[in-house]
Amino acid sequence: MSTSTIGFQPNETSVRAIRTVISVDPHSEPLSQPNIHNRWHPDIPFVTEVKEGESFNVECCDFTGNFISNNDCADDVLDFCWERDHHLSGPIRVANAQPGDVLCIDILEVQPFPDRMWGFSLIDPGLGPLDQPQTRVAKSIWDFHGKMASSRHIKDVSFCGRPQCGVIGTAPSHELLQRWSEREGALNENHENHGVVCAQMPVESGAYVGQKLPENLLNKIKTEGARTKPAREHGGNIDAGSLTGGSRIYLPVYVPGANLSVGDLHFSQGDGEPTCAIEMAGIATLKCSVFPGGMEKLGLSCPIVVPSPAEPLYRQQLAFHGISVDKKGNQKRSDLTTSYIQAATHAMDYLQRFGYSHEQAYTLLATAPVETKVLAVPNIPTANVSVGIPTQIFNFNINPTPDGPSPKDRGSLAYLSEAREKAFQEARKGCSETPFDRP
Repeated sequence: MSTSTIGFQPNETSVRAIRTVISVDPHSEPLSQPNIHNRWHPDIPFVTEVKEGESFNVECCDFTGNFISNNDCADDVLDFCWERDHHLSGPIRVANAQPGDVLCIDILEVQPFPDRMWGFSLIDPGLGPLDQPQTRVAKSIWDFHGKMASSRHIKDVSFCGRPQCGVIGTAPSHELLQRWSEREGALNENHENHGVVCAQMPVESGAYVGQKLPENLLNKIKTEGARTKPAREHGGNIDAGSLTGGSRIYLPVYVPGANLSVGDLHFSQGDGEPTCAIEMAGIATLKCSVFPGGMEKLGLSCPIVVPSPAEPLYRQQLAFHGISVDKKGNQKRSDLTTSYIQAATHAMDYLQRFGYSHEQAYTLLATAPVETKVLAVPNIPTANVSVGIPTQIFNFNINPTPDGPSPKDRGSLAYLSEAREKAFQEARKGCSETPFDRP
């Protein structure tokens, strides 16, 4: 397949009807819906099959499974059970795919449901790398106007979305599943992630497979199935903002049929996604082909992505640089996460000078078309990372001036109800770092 065939074919989606291979209800509780699962396991049977070269639609719930409401209160953020994410549509068997092959997937289009033209972003302290002791539980609702997004919770901002698949992956083999469990379990013995367990291990609580299966098989999947939060060799939660319509991704195949699953759709995401992107329910239109023996021929051990030529880009940016020195002033040896946190924190502090709250600035870094770059890694002990804030998404000038920023009312995110906020703040008293025991 030549590179000239990447992405959309001329009028392909209008020439013939495209089959919807998985349907979901984006307005109701998904844990009673078929064809959804929230764990990775090779024994989850495929629910539908597609042919090579066939264009098909996959409908997806948002990553919370329609749990977050379009309102101005963030209590539902506290009530969400993180053991239940993500809600993936699939698995989808691709005819002729065999272990050792490579699955080539064209992302023809990603779009919200026509009757659900909104999405959300949320902040849940303890889950993001930019959390501060004062970070509050919050959410923002974003309305979609064609290709544009704006929020009643963040004034003076609008931008062109780049709808994409946050999660897209093939099923692991039994051997790969065991390898994940062993290496992530070993990591937990020596490391923490911002005060919490570093890797989320298999847990039966919250696990779901929307199929009628023998009880012993269902229990096996629930107790062994890998959590969907991290990206791994098979793809998974790669959260690549470039997986928009017109892009292509190459994934390794570990089981017969590949057993592809898709979900966690975003209307827009900033590089790095320090908290939630603009999460949405929607429809992914895909087309697959198989490269026999492609894993060995291409040396493929992790995904390869070809970005879309139609991806919106904002060239005018303020690029905030960060080096690998943590917030306490400790030098880290070329640690890119530390460099990113420093650059992102610098960007957030700057936005707050215009009147945005800490949580609004945090949200913008995760939702707007922010461009994050690794600039240099060989200059030990520092590593350089930049976080580019597009200036054109604001309806005022954010460029530096001799007089400095002028703060104004920029609105407010949705926060907890008064009673929940009081209990939340009481629970975190005496905690200098997040996370903490929540009510």
